[in-house]
Amino acid sequence: MQALRGKHRARHRYPRAAMWAAGGFGLAALVWMIVGVPAFVKYPTDIDVTTEYEGTFSLLVDPGSAAPLDEPMEMPLTVHRHLQAIGSESGASRVVVEERIDQQAGDLVDITQTNTYVMDRSSIENVADDRAFAFDEGNMVDRSGAFRLHLPFDTSRGETYPIYQNEIDDTYTLVPDTETPTVELEGLELSNFVAAVDEAPLTDVYLAQLRQEVPLPESLTLDQLAPHLAAFGIDVDAVMAALTPVLTPEDTATLAEFAATPIDLEYVLSLRGQVAIEPVTGAQVRVDVNSERFAARPVLTDLPALQGVLGNYPDVPEAVATNEALDELATAPAIPVFEFSYQQTPASIAEVADDVRPMRTQVLLAKVWLPLGLLAAGLVSLAVGAAVYLRRGPTGGRVHDMTTPPTAPRPTHEERETVTTGRSAA
Repeated sequence: MQALRGKHRARHRYPRAAMWAAGGFGLAALVWMIVGVPAFVKYPTDIDVTTEYEGTFSLLVDPGSAAPLDEPMEMPLTVHRHLQAIGSESGASRVVVEERIDQQAGDLVDITQTNTYVMDRSSIENVADDRAFAFDEGNMVDRSGAFRLHLPFDTSRGETYPIYQNEIDDTYTLVPDTETPTVELEGLELSNFVAAVDEAPLTDVYLAQLRQEVPLPESLTLDQLAPHLAAFGIDVDAVMAALTPVLTPEDTATLAEFAATPIDLEYVLSLRGQVAIEPVTGAQVRVDVNSERFAARPVLTDLPALQGVLGNYPDVPEAVATNEALDELATAPAIPVFEFSYQQTPASIAEVADDVRPMRTQVLLAKVWLPLGLLAAGLVSLAVGAAVYLRRGPTGGRVHDMTTPPTAPRPTHEERETVTTGRSAA
């Protein structure tokens, strides 16, 4: 029994304090990851950032006649963007951010946009909120599920992200740049993404604001549209001259009505751009817009009737050629009107990088260094316990049971004879 007690007690010679300490550090790391990180890693409610851009504004049509220009009218463009969180309207879960964009190009362009975003501070996604608007406080928009000012924490270089575009009240997909996946700027390794939008219709609210500065007609007459139609091989004067001798009275009336009716225009946006993201924080360090083109597409609601008239004259080559060209016009690219292109200035990139660095350090501290530190402390506790255990030895010597007195050793044969002899002599 005593030997069994010794072996049983030897199993517990590893310091229990070390095990308790290791378990405590491990539990603390788990609790921090579950509770602490979501509470600490959030979009700030005191952000106040200004970015500057320089580029070119190009006017592609004559402001008076709307005829295409042989050479674009170009002028220097400056863009000033200011983001400021409204702390009084933000809270633990949501942040309200106001965006102001000023675009200036000579005497022709002086546009100011004001937008307000409401975002989830943890996911950085926009949320549905009555305070979110674009261009005008009365124009509330729902950007929920999309990003705009910031990508999520731990932005992945292998994922795509939906980005909300105010001008079209819709989203486009930001995709990783496969040609140049990363770039190093101001000591930060950034992930490159590219943006693309193809002829998305502009919103009425944005068009109304745009028309205050840039001449954008709502419609064009056939005479005004003629120079643009010529680019598709449609010579209005030539086809009318060829048809006039053979037109029936009914077809003459149809063509006259078509020529007198203004043709409505639909304005669309096409975009090509690049953005460099700091992946830990999701912050946009550099934003470049290679091309932001605004174009007009004629809304040819009377096209079937017009083609029906032209189809009545298969023996007139001009009518046949025009009919074929109209088929192509229905799916042709919109008519370019003007274009922005601009890049973020080096000084602005450096300023943003200075703001991103401390944010990156805080996120890494919360999500990586602190949990690893707690786990390392737990491992150190186990290592110290193992060292103490090995120093004491695996058994630590015999351990007596102090509750029962020790048993005396049995006498030897010689000792028994001596005792017996002594009793006989007595």
